[in-house]
Amino acid sequence: MMPDVPQAPNALSPRQWLLVLVIAVAALMPGIFQIPAMDRDEARYAQASRQMLESGDLVDIRFQDVPRHVKPVGTYWLQAASAQILGGGPQAGIWTYRMPSLLAAIGIVAMTAWLAARLGGATAGVAAGIVMALALITGVEARTAKTDALLVAAILAAQIALHRIATHPDRPDGFFGGGLRSPAAFWLFHGIGLLIKGPIITLVVGTTIAAWCLWNRDRELLRRLYWLPGVALTLAVVAPWVVAITLKVGPGFLQEAIGHALLGKVARGDDSHGAPPGYHSLFFLLVFWPGTALAAGGAMLAWTRRISPDIRFLICWIVPTFVVFEAVATKLPHYTFPAYPAMAVLAGLFLAGGTGLIAGGKGRIAQRVLGAIAVLVSLAVAAVPVAAKIHLTGTVTPATIAATGVGLVVVVLMIRFLAELSLARLVQLAVGVCVFYGLTFAVVAPSLDRLWIARSLQPVIARAGSCETGPLVTAGFSEPSMVFVHGTDIRLSDATGALDILAANPICAVAVVERRQRDDFLAGVDALGLKVEAMGEVSGLNYSRGREIDITVYRVVTQ
Repeated sequence: MMPDVPQAPNALSPRQWLLVLVIAVAALMPGIFQIPAMDRDEARYAQASRQMLESGDLVDIRFQDVPRHVKPVGTYWLQAASAQILGGGPQAGIWTYRMPSLLAAIGIVAMTAWLAARLGGATAGVAAGIVMALALITGVEARTAKTDALLVAAILAAQIALHRIATHPDRPDGFFGGGLRSPAAFWLFHGIGLLIKGPIITLVVGTTIAAWCLWNRDRELLRRLYWLPGVALTLAVVAPWVVAITLKVGPGFLQEAIGHALLGKVARGDDSHGAPPGYHSLFFLLVFWPGTALAAGGAMLAWTRRISPDIRFLICWIVPTFVVFEAVATKLPHYTFPAYPAMAVLAGLFLAGGTGLIAGGKGRIAQRVLGAIAVLVSLAVAAVPVAAKIHLTGTVTPATIAATGVGLVVVVLMIRFLAELSLARLVQLAVGVCVFYGLTFAVVAPSLDRLWIARSLQPVIARAGSCETGPLVTAGFSEPSMVFVHGTDIRLSDATGALDILAANPICAVAVVERRQRDDFLAGVDALGLKVEAMGEVSGLNYSRGREIDITVYRVVTQ
Protein backbone atom coordinates (compact mmCIF):
# COMPACT_ATOMS: atom_id res chain seq x y z
CA MET A 1 0.00 0.00 0.00
CA MET A 2 1.09 3.52 -0.71
CA PRO A 3 1.53 5.62 2.43
CA ASP A 4 -0.88 8.46 3.02
CA VAL A 5 0.35 11.73 1.62
CA PRO A 6 0.62 14.22 4.48
CA GLN A 7 -1.57 17.27 4.07
CA ALA A 8 -0.43 20.82 4.73
CA PRO A 9 -2.32 22.55 7.52
CA ASN A 10 -5.79 23.58 6.36
CA ALA A 11 -5.23 22.05 2.90
CA LEU A 12 -7.98 20.25 1.02
CA SER A 13 -7.64 16.50 0.71
CA PRO A 14 -7.62 14.90 -2.77
CA ARG A 15 -11.22 13.78 -2.22
CA GLN A 16 -12.30 17.30 -1.30
CA TRP A 17 -10.50 18.74 -4.32
CA LEU A 18 -12.27 16.20 -6.50
CA LEU A 19 -15.65 17.23 -5.07
CA VAL A 20 -15.01 20.94 -5.70
CA LEU A 21 -13.70 20.42 -9.24
CA VAL A 22 -16.45 17.99 -10.25
CA ILE A 23 -19.08 20.48 -9.12
CA ALA A 24 -17.24 23.27 -10.95
CA VAL A 25 -17.16 21.35 -14.23
CA ALA A 26 -20.77 20.19 -13.84
CA ALA A 27 -21.95 23.74 -13.14
CA LEU A 28 -19.86 25.61 -15.71
CA MET A 29 -19.47 23.37 -18.76
CA PRO A 30 -23.09 22.74 -19.92
CA GLY A 31 -23.89 24.94 -22.90
CA ILE A 32 -20.28 25.60 -23.88
CA PHE A 33 -20.68 23.39 -26.96
CA GLN A 34 -24.36 23.95 -27.65
CA ILE A 35 -25.11 27.68 -27.31
CA PRO A 36 -24.47 29.57 -30.59
CA ALA A 37 -22.24 32.64 -30.78
CA MET A 38 -23.79 35.40 -28.68
CA ASP A 39 -24.11 39.11 -29.43
CA ARG A 40 -22.44 41.38 -29.02
CA ASP A 41 -19.20 41.18 -27.09
CA GLU A 42 -18.65 37.44 -27.45
CA ALA A 43 -19.04 37.47 -31.23
CA ARG A 44 -16.75 40.51 -31.50
CA TYR A 45 -14.01 38.90 -29.40
CA ALA A 46 -14.23 35.54 -31.13
CA GLN A 47 -14.30 37.08 -34.60
CA ALA A 48 -11.31 39.33 -33.88
CA SER A 49 -9.42 36.30 -32.55
CA ARG A 50 -10.38 34.34 -35.66
CA GLN A 51 -9.08 37.12 -37.88
CA MET A 52 -5.71 36.93 -36.13
CA LEU A 53 -5.48 33.34 -37.31
CA GLU A 54 -6.76 34.18 -40.78
CA SER A 55 -4.35 37.07 -41.29
CA GLY A 56 -1.40 35.83 -39.26
CA ASP A 57 -1.25 39.27 -37.61
CA LEU A 58 -1.01 38.71 -33.85
CA VAL A 59 -0.40 42.37 -33.02
CA ASP A 60 -3.29 44.40 -34.44
CA ILE A 61 -6.87 43.65 -33.38
CA ARG A 62 -9.61 44.02 -35.98
CA PHE A 63 -13.27 43.20 -36.48
CA GLN A 64 -13.48 42.86 -40.25
CA ASP A 65 -11.70 46.03 -41.45
CA VAL A 66 -12.46 48.07 -38.33
CA PRO A 67 -9.72 48.45 -35.67
CA ARG A 68 -10.83 47.05 -32.31
CA HIS A 69 -8.68 49.10 -29.98
CA VAL A 70 -10.76 48.95 -26.82
CA LYS A 71 -8.96 46.17 -24.93
CA PRO A 72 -5.41 44.77 -24.92
CA VAL A 73 -4.43 41.63 -26.75
CA GLY A 74 -4.24 38.96 -24.03
CA THR A 75 -7.71 37.50 -24.47
CA TYR A 76 -7.41 37.42 -28.26
CA TRP A 77 -4.13 35.53 -28.07
CA LEU A 78 -5.60 32.93 -25.73
CA GLN A 79 -8.73 32.49 -27.87
CA ALA A 80 -6.72 32.24 -31.08
CA ALA A 81 -4.42 29.65 -29.49
CA SER A 82 -7.41 27.68 -28.22
CA ALA A 83 -9.10 27.68 -31.64
CA GLN A 84 -5.87 26.59 -33.32
CA ILE A 85 -5.11 23.82 -30.83
CA LEU A 86 -8.61 22.49 -30.21
CA GLY A 87 -10.34 23.31 -33.49
CA GLY A 88 -7.56 23.14 -36.03
CA GLY A 89 -7.74 26.73 -37.20
CA PRO A 90 -9.82 29.89 -37.56
CA GLN A 91 -13.01 28.12 -38.66
CA ALA A 92 -13.24 26.26 -35.36
CA GLY A 93 -16.55 26.36 -33.54
CA ILE A 94 -17.42 28.99 -30.98
CA TRP A 95 -16.76 26.52 -28.16
CA THR A 96 -13.03 26.61 -28.85
CA TYR A 97 -13.01 30.39 -28.38
CA ARG A 98 -14.89 29.94 -25.08
CA MET A 99 -12.45 27.44 -23.65
CA PRO A 100 -10.07 30.03 -22.10
CA SER A 101 -13.00 31.55 -20.21
CA LEU A 102 -14.14 28.13 -18.99
CA LEU A 103 -10.66 27.17 -17.78
CA ALA A 104 -10.24 30.56 -16.12
CA ALA A 105 -13.57 30.13 -14.31
CA ILE A 106 -12.55 26.69 -13.05
CA GLY A 107 -9.28 28.28 -11.93
CA ILE A 108 -11.23 30.95 -10.04
CA VAL A 109 -13.16 28.22 -8.22
CA ALA A 110 -9.98 26.35 -7.36
CA MET A 111 -8.14 29.44 -6.11
CA THR A 112 -11.17 30.53 -4.06
CA ALA A 113 -11.35 27.10 -2.43
CA TRP A 114 -7.59 27.12 -1.75
CA LEU A 115 -7.64 30.58 -0.16
CA ALA A 116 -10.67 29.81 2.02
CA ALA A 117 -9.09 26.55 3.18
CA ARG A 118 -5.91 28.40 4.14
CA LEU A 119 -7.92 30.92 6.14
CA GLY A 120 -10.50 28.67 7.76
CA GLY A 121 -9.91 24.99 7.12
CA ALA A 122 -11.02 22.38 4.63
CA THR A 123 -14.76 22.80 5.21
CA ALA A 124 -14.50 26.51 4.51
CA GLY A 125 -12.50 25.77 1.36
CA VAL A 126 -15.01 23.28 -0.02
CA ALA A 127 -17.93 25.57 0.78
CA ALA A 128 -16.29 28.64 -0.78
CA GLY A 129 -15.36 26.73 -3.92
CA ILE A 130 -18.90 25.42 -4.33
CA VAL A 131 -20.42 28.86 -3.79
CA MET A 132 -18.11 30.35 -6.42
CA ALA A 133 -18.79 27.53 -8.89
CA LEU A 134 -22.57 27.86 -8.60
CA ALA A 135 -22.74 31.67 -8.77
CA LEU A 136 -24.70 32.85 -11.80
CA ILE A 137 -22.03 35.41 -12.64
CA THR A 138 -19.37 32.70 -12.79
CA GLY A 139 -21.55 30.57 -15.03
CA VAL A 140 -22.28 33.39 -17.45
CA GLU A 141 -18.64 34.44 -17.75
CA ALA A 142 -17.43 30.84 -18.08
CA ARG A 143 -19.69 30.39 -21.11
CA THR A 144 -18.77 33.66 -22.81
CA ALA A 145 -15.71 34.16 -24.99
CA LYS A 146 -14.55 37.51 -23.62
CA THR A 147 -12.26 39.01 -21.00
CA ASP A 148 -13.97 38.88 -17.63
CA ALA A 149 -13.31 35.35 -16.39
CA LEU A 150 -9.67 35.68 -17.46
CA LEU A 151 -9.37 39.06 -15.75
CA VAL A 152 -10.84 37.82 -12.46
CA ALA A 153 -8.53 34.80 -12.50
CA ALA A 154 -5.55 37.16 -12.82
CA ILE A 155 -6.90 39.48 -10.11
CA LEU A 156 -7.54 36.59 -7.74
CA ALA A 157 -4.02 35.22 -8.23
CA ALA A 158 -2.56 38.69 -7.61
CA GLN A 159 -4.73 39.17 -4.51
CA ILE A 160 -3.65 35.83 -3.07
CA ALA A 161 -0.04 36.96 -3.40
CA LEU A 162 -0.92 40.38 -1.96
CA HIS A 163 -2.70 38.75 0.99
CA ARG A 164 0.43 36.77 1.81
CA ILE A 165 2.58 39.91 1.64
CA ALA A 166 0.15 42.01 3.71
CA THR A 167 -0.69 39.56 6.48
CA HIS A 168 2.78 38.08 7.14
CA PRO A 169 5.06 41.08 7.71
CA ASP A 170 7.22 38.97 10.06
CA ARG A 171 8.34 36.72 7.20
CA PRO A 172 10.79 38.50 4.91
CA ASP A 173 10.23 37.15 1.43
CA GLY A 174 12.55 39.05 -0.82
CA PHE A 175 11.26 39.75 -4.30
CA PHE A 176 11.29 36.11 -5.39
CA GLY A 177 10.69 34.50 -2.00
CA GLY A 178 7.58 32.59 -0.99
CA GLY A 179 6.74 30.94 -4.30
CA LEU A 180 3.44 32.00 -5.84
CA ARG A 181 2.75 34.22 -2.83
CA SER A 182 5.79 36.41 -3.39
CA PRO A 183 5.98 40.01 -4.60
CA ALA A 184 7.22 38.67 -7.93
CA ALA A 185 4.01 36.65 -8.31
CA PHE A 186 1.92 39.72 -7.48
CA TRP A 187 3.60 41.82 -10.16
CA LEU A 188 3.57 38.99 -12.69
CA PHE A 189 -0.18 38.52 -12.40
CA HIS A 190 -0.65 42.29 -12.38
CA GLY A 191 1.09 42.39 -15.76
CA ILE A 192 -1.04 39.53 -17.07
CA GLY A 193 -4.19 41.33 -15.93
CA LEU A 194 -3.06 44.50 -17.71
CA LEU A 195 -2.55 42.51 -20.90
CA ILE A 196 -6.08 41.09 -20.58
CA LYS A 197 -8.15 44.18 -19.75
CA GLY A 198 -5.91 47.11 -19.04
CA PRO A 199 -5.78 48.91 -15.68
CA ILE A 200 -8.90 47.34 -14.14
CA ILE A 201 -6.62 45.02 -12.19
CA THR A 202 -4.61 48.05 -11.03
CA LEU A 203 -7.80 49.63 -9.73
CA VAL A 204 -8.81 46.55 -7.72
CA VAL A 205 -5.43 45.74 -6.21
CA GLY A 206 -4.60 49.44 -5.80
CA THR A 207 -7.74 50.21 -3.78
CA THR A 208 -7.08 47.08 -1.70
CA ILE A 209 -3.57 48.31 -0.90
CA ALA A 210 -4.79 51.83 -0.13
CA ALA A 211 -7.59 50.60 2.15
CA TRP A 212 -5.21 48.23 3.97
CA CYS A 213 -2.61 50.93 4.61
CA LEU A 214 -5.20 53.49 5.75
CA TRP A 215 -7.04 51.06 8.03
CA ASN A 216 -3.85 49.80 9.65
CA ARG A 217 -2.18 53.24 9.64
CA ASP A 218 0.92 51.49 8.37
CA ARG A 219 2.80 51.78 5.08
CA GLU A 220 4.87 48.63 5.59
CA LEU A 221 2.96 46.88 2.83
CA LEU A 222 4.17 49.46 0.34
CA ARG A 223 7.78 48.70 1.19
CA ARG A 224 7.26 44.95 0.93
CA LEU A 225 5.94 45.22 -2.63
CA TYR A 226 9.40 45.97 -4.07
CA TRP A 227 8.13 48.58 -6.52
CA LEU A 228 11.16 48.99 -8.77
CA PRO A 229 11.68 45.33 -9.70
CA GLY A 230 7.91 44.84 -9.58
CA VAL A 231 7.09 47.56 -12.09
CA ALA A 232 9.96 46.31 -14.23
CA LEU A 233 8.44 42.81 -14.25
CA THR A 234 5.01 44.19 -15.16
CA LEU A 235 6.54 46.18 -18.01
CA ALA A 236 8.37 43.09 -19.22
CA VAL A 237 4.98 41.40 -19.60
CA VAL A 238 3.08 44.32 -21.15
CA ALA A 239 5.56 46.54 -22.97
CA PRO A 240 6.50 44.29 -25.93
CA TRP A 241 2.97 44.24 -27.29
CA VAL A 242 2.27 47.91 -26.44
CA VAL A 243 5.39 48.91 -28.36
CA ALA A 244 4.47 46.62 -31.26
CA ILE A 245 0.89 47.94 -31.58
CA THR A 246 2.07 51.55 -31.27
CA LEU A 247 4.64 51.06 -34.03
CA LYS A 248 1.98 49.43 -36.19
CA VAL A 249 -0.98 51.79 -35.75
CA GLY A 250 0.45 54.81 -33.95
CA PRO A 251 -1.10 56.23 -30.77
CA GLY A 252 -4.62 55.22 -31.85
CA PHE A 253 -4.77 52.16 -29.63
CA LEU A 254 -3.86 53.97 -26.42
CA GLN A 255 -6.17 56.89 -27.27
CA GLU A 256 -9.12 54.57 -27.86
CA ALA A 257 -8.43 52.15 -25.01
CA ILE A 258 -7.80 54.80 -22.37
CA GLY A 259 -9.86 57.72 -23.68
CA HIS A 260 -13.04 55.84 -24.62
CA ALA A 261 -13.00 52.35 -23.18
CA LEU A 262 -11.79 53.44 -19.72
CA LEU A 263 -12.17 57.16 -18.99
CA GLY A 264 -15.28 57.44 -21.14
CA LYS A 265 -17.12 55.12 -18.75
CA VAL A 266 -16.31 57.04 -15.60
CA ALA A 267 -18.32 60.25 -15.97
CA ARG A 268 -21.15 59.05 -18.19
CA GLY A 269 -23.01 55.85 -18.96
CA ASP A 270 -21.14 54.45 -21.93
CA ASP A 271 -23.07 52.52 -24.61
CA SER A 272 -26.41 53.11 -22.82
CA HIS A 273 -25.22 51.31 -19.68
CA GLY A 274 -25.61 54.13 -17.17
CA ALA A 275 -27.23 53.45 -13.80
CA PRO A 276 -27.44 55.14 -10.39
CA PRO A 277 -25.42 54.11 -7.32
CA GLY A 278 -26.82 50.98 -5.70
CA TYR A 279 -27.02 49.10 -9.00
CA HIS A 280 -24.26 46.61 -8.16
CA SER A 281 -25.51 46.01 -4.62
CA LEU A 282 -28.96 45.21 -6.00
CA PHE A 283 -27.68 42.96 -8.78
CA PHE A 284 -25.46 41.14 -6.30
CA LEU A 285 -28.60 39.47 -4.93
CA LEU A 286 -29.14 37.89 -8.35
CA VAL A 287 -25.70 37.27 -9.82
CA PHE A 288 -24.21 35.74 -6.64
CA TRP A 289 -27.15 33.32 -6.33
CA PRO A 290 -27.33 30.78 -4.73
CA GLY A 291 -24.54 32.17 -2.54
CA THR A 292 -26.81 35.03 -1.50
CA ALA A 293 -28.23 32.62 1.06
CA LEU A 294 -24.92 33.01 2.95
CA ALA A 295 -24.36 36.70 2.29
CA ALA A 296 -25.77 37.99 5.57
CA GLY A 297 -23.74 35.49 7.57
CA GLY A 298 -20.59 36.34 5.63
CA ALA A 299 -21.12 40.06 6.26
CA MET A 300 -21.76 39.44 9.95
CA LEU A 301 -18.61 37.36 10.23
CA ALA A 302 -16.58 40.04 8.47
CA TRP A 303 -17.78 42.72 10.88
CA THR A 304 -17.39 40.77 14.10
CA ARG A 305 -13.95 39.43 13.20
CA ARG A 306 -12.60 42.51 11.45
CA ILE A 307 -9.66 42.65 13.84
CA SER A 308 -8.28 39.51 12.18
CA PRO A 309 -5.74 40.45 9.47
CA ASP A 310 -7.19 37.82 7.11
CA ILE A 311 -10.74 39.12 7.45
CA ARG A 312 -9.57 42.72 7.30
CA PHE A 313 -7.83 41.99 4.01
CA LEU A 314 -11.04 40.54 2.54
CA ILE A 315 -12.95 43.65 3.61
CA CYS A 316 -10.28 45.87 2.02
CA TRP A 317 -10.73 43.86 -1.15
CA ILE A 318 -14.54 43.91 -1.30
CA VAL A 319 -15.66 47.31 -0.04
CA PRO A 320 -13.45 49.63 -2.13
CA THR A 321 -14.17 47.60 -5.28
CA PHE A 322 -17.91 48.05 -4.79
CA VAL A 323 -17.57 51.72 -3.82
CA VAL A 324 -15.54 52.54 -6.94
CA PHE A 325 -17.82 50.74 -9.36
CA GLU A 326 -20.94 52.16 -7.72
CA ALA A 327 -19.44 55.62 -8.29
CA VAL A 328 -18.59 54.98 -11.96
CA ALA A 329 -21.41 56.09 -14.26
CA THR A 330 -21.24 53.06 -16.57
CA LYS A 331 -22.50 49.92 -14.86
CA LEU A 332 -22.83 46.29 -15.89
CA PRO A 333 -23.31 43.33 -13.52
CA HIS A 334 -19.88 41.82 -14.20
CA TYR A 335 -17.96 44.95 -13.17
CA THR A 336 -17.90 43.84 -9.51
CA PHE A 337 -17.09 40.22 -10.37
CA PRO A 338 -13.48 40.71 -9.07
CA ALA A 339 -14.86 41.08 -5.51
CA TYR A 340 -16.96 37.91 -5.57
CA PRO A 341 -14.20 35.39 -4.76
CA ALA A 342 -13.58 37.29 -1.51
CA MET A 343 -17.32 37.15 -0.78
CA ALA A 344 -17.31 33.42 -1.45
CA VAL A 345 -14.42 33.03 1.01
CA LEU A 346 -16.44 34.86 3.67
CA ALA A 347 -19.43 32.63 2.89
CA GLY A 348 -17.25 29.53 3.30
CA LEU A 349 -15.78 30.78 6.58
CA PHE A 350 -19.27 31.51 7.87
CA LEU A 351 -20.62 28.09 6.94
CA ALA A 352 -17.58 26.35 8.41
CA GLY A 353 -17.60 27.97 11.82
CA GLY A 354 -19.57 31.16 12.08
CA THR A 355 -23.22 30.14 11.92
CA GLY A 356 -23.60 30.95 15.62
CA LEU A 357 -23.24 34.64 14.73
CA ILE A 358 -26.85 34.71 13.50
CA ALA A 359 -28.34 33.03 16.54
CA GLY A 360 -30.22 36.13 17.59
CA GLY A 361 -30.90 39.80 17.15
CA LYS A 362 -29.95 41.65 14.01
CA GLY A 363 -27.96 38.72 12.68
CA ARG A 364 -30.99 36.45 12.60
CA ILE A 365 -33.16 39.14 11.01
CA ALA A 366 -30.59 39.83 8.29
CA GLN A 367 -30.18 36.13 7.58
CA ARG A 368 -33.94 35.65 7.30
CA VAL A 369 -34.28 38.58 4.93
CA LEU A 370 -31.42 37.39 2.69
CA GLY A 371 -32.73 33.85 2.93
CA ALA A 372 -36.17 34.96 1.76
CA ILE A 373 -34.58 36.83 -1.11
CA ALA A 374 -32.55 33.74 -2.03
CA VAL A 375 -35.75 31.68 -2.16
CA LEU A 376 -37.50 34.29 -4.31
CA VAL A 377 -34.53 34.41 -6.69
CA SER A 378 -34.60 30.59 -6.81
CA LEU A 379 -38.25 30.71 -7.85
CA ALA A 380 -37.51 33.30 -10.52
CA VAL A 381 -34.56 31.32 -11.87
CA ALA A 382 -36.64 28.12 -11.91
CA ALA A 383 -39.30 29.83 -14.01
CA VAL A 384 -36.87 31.03 -16.68
CA PRO A 385 -36.88 27.94 -18.97
CA VAL A 386 -40.66 27.76 -19.29
CA ALA A 387 -41.14 31.53 -19.29
CA ALA A 388 -38.53 32.07 -22.00
CA LYS A 389 -40.01 29.35 -24.20
CA ILE A 390 -43.54 30.69 -23.83
CA HIS A 391 -42.43 34.28 -24.46
CA LEU A 392 -40.47 33.40 -27.59
CA THR A 393 -42.62 30.66 -29.12
CA GLY A 394 -45.93 30.53 -27.24
CA THR A 395 -45.36 26.85 -26.45
CA VAL A 396 -43.56 24.63 -23.97
CA THR A 397 -41.58 21.46 -24.53
CA PRO A 398 -40.76 18.46 -22.35
CA ALA A 399 -37.23 19.84 -21.91
CA THR A 400 -38.46 23.19 -20.63
CA ILE A 401 -40.93 21.53 -18.28
CA ALA A 402 -38.18 19.24 -17.00
CA ALA A 403 -35.81 22.16 -16.45
CA THR A 404 -38.38 24.17 -14.53
CA GLY A 405 -39.30 21.04 -12.56
CA VAL A 406 -35.69 20.62 -11.50
CA GLY A 407 -35.63 24.34 -10.71
CA LEU A 408 -38.52 23.85 -8.30
CA VAL A 409 -36.59 21.00 -6.66
CA VAL A 410 -33.73 23.50 -6.25
CA VAL A 411 -36.17 25.83 -4.45
CA VAL A 412 -36.95 23.03 -1.99
CA LEU A 413 -33.25 22.28 -1.56
CA MET A 414 -32.61 25.96 -0.93
CA ILE A 415 -35.27 26.03 1.81
CA ARG A 416 -33.75 22.93 3.40
CA PHE A 417 -30.29 24.48 3.23
CA LEU A 418 -31.52 27.64 4.94
CA ALA A 419 -33.10 25.52 7.67
CA GLU A 420 -29.82 23.66 8.24
CA LEU A 421 -26.74 25.62 7.21
CA SER A 422 -24.30 22.78 6.67
CA LEU A 423 -21.83 21.61 4.05
CA ALA A 424 -23.87 18.46 3.43
CA ARG A 425 -26.96 20.53 2.60
CA LEU A 426 -24.85 22.81 0.40
CA VAL A 427 -23.59 19.81 -1.59
CA GLN A 428 -27.17 18.62 -2.06
CA LEU A 429 -28.14 22.09 -3.27
CA ALA A 430 -25.15 22.07 -5.63
CA VAL A 431 -26.24 18.79 -7.21
CA GLY A 432 -29.69 20.22 -7.91
CA VAL A 433 -28.29 23.45 -9.33
CA CYS A 434 -25.87 21.56 -11.58
CA VAL A 435 -28.70 19.45 -13.03
CA PHE A 436 -30.76 22.62 -13.55
CA TYR A 437 -27.84 24.36 -15.28
CA GLY A 438 -27.28 21.30 -17.47
CA LEU A 439 -30.87 21.27 -18.73
CA THR A 440 -31.15 25.04 -19.05
CA PHE A 441 -27.84 25.86 -20.73
CA ALA A 442 -27.25 22.69 -22.75
CA VAL A 443 -30.82 21.88 -23.84
CA VAL A 444 -33.29 24.73 -23.40
CA ALA A 445 -31.18 27.77 -24.33
CA PRO A 446 -29.84 26.32 -27.62
CA SER A 447 -33.39 25.39 -28.64
CA LEU A 448 -34.62 28.99 -28.48
CA ASP A 449 -34.20 29.49 -32.21
CA ARG A 450 -35.73 32.95 -32.23
CA LEU A 451 -32.74 34.20 -30.23
CA TRP A 452 -30.14 32.72 -32.56
CA ILE A 453 -30.94 34.61 -35.76
CA ALA A 454 -27.53 34.19 -37.40
CA ARG A 455 -27.76 30.42 -36.93
CA SER A 456 -31.36 30.29 -38.18
CA LEU A 457 -30.31 32.07 -41.37
CA GLN A 458 -27.70 29.46 -42.27
CA PRO A 459 -29.97 26.95 -44.09
CA VAL A 460 -31.87 29.73 -45.88
CA ILE A 461 -28.66 31.34 -47.13
CA ALA A 462 -27.32 27.94 -48.16
CA ARG A 463 -30.41 27.41 -50.34
CA ALA A 464 -30.11 30.89 -51.85
CA GLY A 465 -26.43 30.77 -52.76
CA SER A 466 -25.94 29.79 -56.39
CA CYS A 467 -22.14 30.09 -56.15
CA GLU A 468 -19.80 28.38 -53.72
CA THR A 469 -18.25 31.63 -52.52
CA GLY A 470 -20.72 34.29 -53.63
CA PRO A 471 -20.81 37.61 -51.76
CA LEU A 472 -23.24 37.87 -48.85
CA VAL A 473 -24.59 41.25 -47.72
CA THR A 474 -26.96 42.24 -44.92
CA ALA A 475 -29.24 45.25 -44.89
CA GLY A 476 -30.49 46.31 -41.47
CA PHE A 477 -29.30 43.38 -39.36
CA SER A 478 -25.64 43.92 -38.54
CA GLU A 479 -25.04 42.06 -35.29
CA PRO A 480 -21.50 40.68 -34.85
CA SER A 481 -22.78 37.10 -34.72
CA MET A 482 -23.54 37.38 -38.45
CA VAL A 483 -19.83 37.84 -39.12
CA PHE A 484 -18.71 34.99 -36.88
CA VAL A 485 -21.35 32.56 -38.21
CA HIS A 486 -21.25 33.52 -41.90
CA GLY A 487 -17.62 34.51 -42.36
CA THR A 488 -15.32 37.51 -42.30
CA ASP A 489 -16.19 38.55 -45.88
CA ILE A 490 -19.88 39.21 -45.16
CA ARG A 491 -20.83 42.87 -45.78
CA LEU A 492 -22.81 44.59 -43.05
CA SER A 493 -24.67 47.37 -44.83
CA ASP A 494 -28.06 48.89 -45.64
CA ALA A 495 -30.50 48.72 -48.57
CA THR A 496 -28.26 50.86 -50.78
CA GLY A 497 -25.18 48.78 -50.06
CA ALA A 498 -27.09 45.56 -50.69
CA LEU A 499 -28.31 46.85 -54.06
CA ASP A 500 -24.78 47.80 -55.09
CA ILE A 501 -23.50 44.30 -54.37
CA LEU A 502 -26.43 42.59 -56.14
CA ALA A 503 -25.98 44.79 -59.19
CA ALA A 504 -22.22 44.12 -59.29
CA ASN A 505 -22.61 40.35 -58.94
CA PRO A 506 -26.17 39.32 -59.85
CA ILE A 507 -25.30 35.66 -60.37
CA CYS A 508 -23.74 34.90 -57.01
CA ALA A 509 -24.73 37.62 -54.52
CA VAL A 510 -27.22 36.98 -51.71
CA ALA A 511 -28.91 39.78 -49.74
CA VAL A 512 -30.22 39.40 -46.19
CA VAL A 513 -32.75 42.21 -45.75
CA GLU A 514 -34.41 43.22 -42.48
CA ARG A 515 -38.03 44.39 -42.61
CA ARG A 516 -37.17 48.04 -41.92
CA GLN A 517 -34.97 48.10 -45.00
CA ARG A 518 -37.24 46.03 -47.22
CA ASP A 519 -39.26 48.79 -48.92
CA ASP A 520 -36.14 50.76 -49.87
CA PHE A 521 -34.48 47.59 -51.08
CA LEU A 522 -37.38 46.50 -53.29
CA ALA A 523 -37.82 50.02 -54.67
CA GLY A 524 -34.14 50.03 -55.60
CA VAL A 525 -34.45 46.62 -57.23
CA ASP A 526 -37.21 47.97 -59.51
CA ALA A 527 -35.19 51.09 -60.30
CA LEU A 528 -32.21 48.96 -61.36
CA GLY A 529 -34.38 46.68 -63.49
CA LEU A 530 -33.46 43.62 -61.47
CA LYS A 531 -35.72 40.75 -60.56
CA VAL A 532 -35.28 39.08 -57.20
CA GLU A 533 -36.89 36.14 -55.47
CA ALA A 534 -37.32 35.53 -51.77
CA MET A 535 -35.63 32.33 -50.72
CA GLY A 536 -36.97 32.28 -47.18
CA GLU A 537 -37.74 34.30 -44.09
CA VAL A 538 -36.51 34.26 -40.52
CA SER A 539 -38.08 36.09 -37.60
CA GLY A 540 -36.81 36.46 -34.08
CA LEU A 541 -35.82 38.69 -31.22
CA ASN A 542 -32.73 40.86 -31.50
CA TYR A 543 -31.95 40.66 -27.78
CA SER A 544 -29.11 43.17 -28.09
CA ARG A 545 -31.61 45.85 -29.07
CA GLY A 546 -34.70 44.33 -27.47
CA ARG A 547 -36.84 44.38 -30.59
CA GLU A 548 -38.57 41.94 -32.89
CA ILE A 549 -37.15 41.61 -36.38
CA ASP A 550 -38.17 39.91 -39.62
CA ILE A 551 -35.57 39.07 -42.25
CA THR A 552 -35.98 37.95 -45.87
CA VAL A 553 -33.19 36.38 -47.91
CA TYR A 554 -33.11 37.42 -51.59
CA ARG A 555 -31.18 36.46 -54.68
CA VAL A 556 -31.36 37.80 -58.23
CA VAL A 557 -33.32 35.82 -60.80
CA THR A 558 -31.01 35.58 -63.80
CA GLN A 559 -33.24 33.62 -66.20
